[in-house]
Amino acid sequence: MDTHEAYGHPVKWSPQAPRYRVLNVLVSWLVAGVSVFVAAAIVPHVSVGSFADALAAAVLIAALNAVLPPVVAALRLPFTLALGFLLVLVLDALMLVLASHISTRTIRVDGFGWALLASVLISASMLVLEVIFGANDDDTYSLRVIRRIARRQGRPFSTDAPGILFLEIDGLARPVLQRAIRDGNAPQMASWLERGTHRLAEWETDLSSQTGASQAGILLGSNEDIPAFRWVEKATSKVVTCY
Repeated sequence: MDTHEAYGHPVKWSPQAPRYRVLNVLVSWLVAGVSVFVAAAIVPHVSVGSFADALAAAVLIAALNAVLPPVVAALRLPFTLALGFLLVLVLDALMLVLASHISTRTIRVDGFGWALLASVLISASMLVLEVIFGANDDDTYSLRVIRRIARRQGRPFSTDAPGILFLEIDGLARPVLQRAIRDGNAPQMASWLERGTHRLAEWETDLSSQTGASQAGILLGSNEDIPAFRWVEKATSKVVTCY
C-alpha cells in the first residue's frame, strides 16, 4: 500500500511479486562466504583452504539449502514454536557435513558436533553482516514460504464478495496512530475518518492481555476463559496459568 499519497486521497495498491536483484544475490553470496570463512577460522576441526574455497562452500551450502529445507518443512512447520529453531540448526549442520563429503577440497568438517557449532557461528555472522550491508531486505524467501503453506491449504477459492482484512500492530497506542493520521502517514485511515464511514476506537486490555485474549476481545467481543499469562513457578517447578 502506497503511504505517500496526499492527505485524504485514495490509496493505490498494485501487488507485485518480489524480484531477484543481482546485486543482492552477490552481496548475500559474499556475506555467506565471509561467514563460512570466519566460522572455519574459529571452530576447531572445521577448515577451508582459502576465501575462494569459502565462497565455493557458500554456493554448495546454498544449493543444499534450496533442496533440503522444503523436504523437512512438512515436519518442521507443525512444530515451529517448539522445535523450529533447533531443527533449523540441525539441518544447517547436516548441510555442512554433506558439503564436506561432497567437496573435501572446498570445506572440511570433522564431526557433526563441530558442524553444529560452525552453523551457529555462520548464522550469527550472516545476521550481523546482512544488517550491516543491507542484504536482508529481500522478501523472496518469505514469499516462497507463504506460497508453500498456501499450497498445502488446498485449492484457492476466488470470490468477488467484499471482506475484511485485519492488520495487527502490537503495542500501537491510540495517540501514536492519531499522530500518524494527522501527519499524513496513514492517508487511507484519514480518508475513512474524514468521510465518516469509520471511527477510531480505543481498546484497553484487561487482565487477559495475552495476544490471543486481546484478539478474541476485539474481534469477538469476549475473551472469557482464555489464559492471560503463563509462567513457571521456580519454587514448585510447575506451570501456572492465570485467567
